[in-house]
Amino acid sequence: MEAQYYGEISLGTPPQKFNVIFDTGSSNLWVPSKQCPWTDLPCRMFFHNKYDSKKSTTYKPNGQKIEIKYGTGSMKGFESLDVICIDQICAKDQEFAEATAEPGITFLMAKFDGILGMAFPGISRKKNLQFRSIWDVMFIGIYRDPNAEFGGEISIGGINPDRYVEPLSSPVPVTSKRYWQFQMDGILGGGEPIAIADTGTSLIAGPKEQIEKIQDYIGAEPLFKGEYTIQCDKIPTLPNVTLVVNQKSYILTGEEYVSQMGKTICLSGFMGVDLPGVELWILGDVFIGRYYTVFDVEKAQLFFAQAKNSYGK
Repeated sequence: MEAQYYGEISLGTPPQKFNVIFDTGSSNLWVPSKQCPWTDLPCRMFFHNKYDSKKSTTYKPNGQKIEIKYGTGSMKGFESLDVICIDQICAKDQEFAEATAEPGITFLMAKFDGILGMAFPGISRKKNLQFRSIWDVMFIGIYRDPNAEFGGEISIGGINPDRYVEPLSSPVPVTSKRYWQFQMDGILGGGEPIAIADTGTSLIAGPKEQIEKIQDYIGAEPLFKGEYTIQCDKIPTLPNVTLVVNQKSYILTGEEYVSQMGKTICLSGFMGVDLPGVELWILGDVFIGRYYTVFDVEKAQLFFAQAKNSYGK
């Protein structure tokens, strides 16, 4: 399981390249700024690309200050406008945030530079800060191979049948046009929780009480800060965990829900998170690594299919 799921975009003329997380769990677009102070280490790290407005002939100033809060801290910066492209899909005069302070130590050694949010505009800090060309296409297909150097791909405007085993599931309707949120029938015979498909989350997160039952079921032991460890030599014999969506079962094996950090350290792919007033599950890369996920922008629905990956399935 990889904690960072990112790809390349370009900003400006001539293009300045950035690695960003394609995050279906947020809606804002930002990259580090050349103007970030030396005191902000995550922003100033030499291996992070930084946007330089002076080198772009299509840059337009805005200057409005902005702050976006994350679980690890806040991104602070200011707004600018420029040409932004993902491969051949471009948007002129696209607003984005130039970060002058980044949210926490997570970003210090990260392999990505910024974030491109792909959730619905309703949760964006400001409507124009979302890459609007995403909403001009019908389908976004997300493929992730957990064990290969290739990593994965994002297909914008269509889906790649070479990346999944036919057929796609029946459509799963989005229940709230904020996140890619849908109804999940249950997990291990549970109730009817709400779930979110989120490429920006590495694990499967859910209510702590239910996650603890899953950890007990798979034989995981508490480690620290909500993480659980599993004996690596037990991976081949671990029980399956089943999620049910639209009356269809999605099975995860031990090989798929355990992250092997070395020969002796293995971590459970489940983590407990309690949110007030709602029983919420977040299906991150643990799930997407097993099931090709299609985001139907026009009709606000999702599809799932068994991914073709190095598990050989």
